[in-house]
Amino acid sequence: MMKADERFEMIIREVQDKEKVKVAQLSELLGCSEVTIRNDIRKLDEQGVIRKTHGGAEKLKGGLTVQFAPGEYFLNADYKKRIARRAYEYIGDQESVMIDDSTTCCYLAQCIKEYPDKRLSVVTNSLYAAAILSDAPHVNLHFLGGQILSNPASAMGTTTAENVMQYHVNKLFTGINRIDFKVGLTSADEMHAEVKRAMIGRADEIYVLADHTKFGGGSLFTVCEMREVRRIITDSDISKEILETAGKLKIQLEIV
Repeated sequence: MMKADERFEMIIREVQDKEKVKVAQLSELLGCSEVTIRNDIRKLDEQGVIRKTHGGAEKLKGGLTVQFAPGEYFLNADYKKRIARRAYEYIGDQESVMIDDSTTCCYLAQCIKEYPDKRLSVVTNSLYAAAILSDAPHVNLHFLGGQILSNPASAMGTTTAENVMQYHVNKLFTGINRIDFKVGLTSADEMHAEVKRAMIGRADEIYVLADHTKFGGGSLFTVCEMREVRRIITDSDISKEILETAGKLKIQLEIV
């Protein structure tokens, strides 16, 4: 039987290619029930990837659109959505925030779009986040230029890091490759590490959005030390050992 992530990917591709599709067509294509397809479309609609219609789905209209990489976007999606919703609570009205290219920050961008009660300035290097926020009237959106990379689609490299220096924000929300309490935040990619370092240097407060799989061990490039991080928001599947270590080191670790 086809896994949910595989169905999501095929549904998104069909919608992007054909602009409009019917539940019956997708059911036949994917070899699963129409009930399953309707549930999948509902979930994708809730996540702002496609739009649910009567009897099917259609491509999003208006604003910038970017093709998602579903395999990564939906990995640990429930955790990431909970983390993103909690992160949104730390954003105040009229604040300036920077969000990076992590998939969890895409869900944060969706939260920002869905709740227009806060008027915000948002700086991002994520094409996904920019696409989500491009038609949000309550958001003053700034996109950081540079070399565009895929998986995830974002601006990276020295030019992007230099562009970051033009801004100063109240809060940075960032994902990370690995968290090592002794070393700090680490990344497996040099360009990602360079841009994240620049972002950290231009924000008053640093919030790390990381599900439980990001803890332990380290990657090749150090981004910053733990003392620079205001708070880490993670999910309830984090190990007891990690919680105890964070408590001993007085690291602000919030569970959702």
